[in-house]
Amino acid sequence: MAVFMLRLADGEDTFVEATAAGRTAAGEIVLERTDHHGRSERVRTFRADAVTAVYRRGPADGGPYGWLPQPPDGTWWCY
Repeated sequence: MAVFMLRLADGEDTFVEATAAGRTAAGEIVLERTDHHGRSERVRTFRADAVTAVYRRGPADGGPYGWLPQPPDGTWWCY
Protein backbone atom coordinates (compact mmCIF):
# COMPACT_ATOMS: atom_id res chain seq x y z
CA MET A 1 0.00 0.00 0.00
CA ALA A 2 1.03 3.56 -0.64
CA VAL A 3 -0.33 6.93 0.44
CA PHE A 4 -1.28 9.39 -2.28
CA MET A 5 -2.04 13.07 -1.83
CA LEU A 6 -4.22 14.76 -4.41
CA ARG A 7 -4.33 18.53 -4.66
CA LEU A 8 -7.87 19.36 -5.70
CA ALA A 9 -8.99 22.25 -7.89
CA ASP A 10 -11.07 23.67 -5.02
CA GLY A 11 -7.86 24.21 -3.01
CA GLU A 12 -8.26 21.22 -0.68
CA ASP A 13 -5.94 18.22 -0.37
CA THR A 14 -7.18 14.67 0.02
CA PHE A 15 -5.19 11.62 1.11
CA VAL A 16 -5.94 8.10 -0.13
CA GLU A 17 -4.27 4.81 0.79
CA ALA A 18 -4.16 2.61 -2.31
CA THR A 19 -2.04 0.03 -4.09
CA ALA A 20 -1.77 2.19 -7.22
CA ALA A 21 -2.78 5.52 -8.71
CA GLY A 22 -2.96 6.38 -12.37
CA ARG A 23 -4.04 8.90 -14.96
CA THR A 24 -6.24 7.53 -17.76
CA ALA A 25 -6.17 8.64 -21.39
CA ALA A 26 -9.20 10.83 -20.57
CA GLY A 27 -7.21 12.51 -17.77
CA GLU A 28 -9.14 10.97 -14.87
CA ILE A 29 -7.18 10.11 -11.74
CA VAL A 30 -7.99 6.60 -10.51
CA LEU A 31 -6.90 4.87 -7.31
CA GLU A 32 -7.01 1.09 -6.93
CA ARG A 33 -6.42 -1.53 -4.25
CA THR A 34 -5.33 -5.07 -4.97
CA ASP A 35 -6.39 -7.88 -2.65
CA HIS A 36 -4.24 -10.86 -1.65
CA HIS A 37 -5.62 -12.81 -4.65
CA GLY A 38 -4.35 -10.17 -7.09
CA ARG A 39 -7.78 -8.75 -7.90
CA SER A 40 -7.85 -4.97 -8.34
CA GLU A 41 -10.74 -2.81 -7.21
CA ARG A 42 -11.11 0.87 -8.03
CA VAL A 43 -11.64 2.76 -4.79
CA ARG A 44 -11.77 6.38 -6.02
CA THR A 45 -12.03 8.19 -9.34
CA PHE A 46 -11.56 11.93 -9.82
CA ARG A 47 -12.56 13.91 -12.90
CA ALA A 48 -9.68 15.39 -14.89
CA ASP A 49 -10.65 18.96 -14.01
CA ALA A 50 -10.99 18.18 -10.28
CA VAL A 51 -7.29 17.41 -9.61
CA THR A 52 -4.38 19.82 -10.08
CA ALA A 53 -1.55 17.59 -8.78
CA VAL A 54 -0.88 14.05 -7.52
CA TYR A 55 1.88 13.05 -5.08
CA ARG A 56 3.02 9.68 -3.72
CA ARG A 57 4.60 9.37 -0.29
CA GLY A 58 7.96 7.70 -0.71
CA PRO A 59 11.73 8.00 -0.36
CA ALA A 60 13.54 10.61 -2.42
CA ASP A 61 16.72 9.53 -4.22
CA GLY A 62 18.78 8.24 -1.32
CA GLY A 63 17.05 10.57 1.11
CA PRO A 64 14.20 10.86 3.56
CA TYR A 65 10.56 10.24 2.79
CA GLY A 66 8.61 13.04 1.15
CA TRP A 67 5.84 13.76 -1.36
CA LEU A 68 6.99 12.71 -4.84
CA PRO A 69 5.13 14.53 -7.64
CA GLN A 70 3.58 12.44 -10.39
CA PRO A 71 3.45 13.60 -14.03
CA PRO A 72 0.97 16.44 -14.62
CA ASP A 73 -0.24 15.01 -17.94
CA GLY A 74 -0.22 11.91 -20.10
CA THR A 75 -1.17 8.42 -18.97
CA TRP A 76 0.76 6.81 -16.13
CA TRP A 77 0.55 4.37 -13.22
CA CYS A 78 2.34 4.70 -9.90
CA TYR A 79 2.67 1.84 -7.39
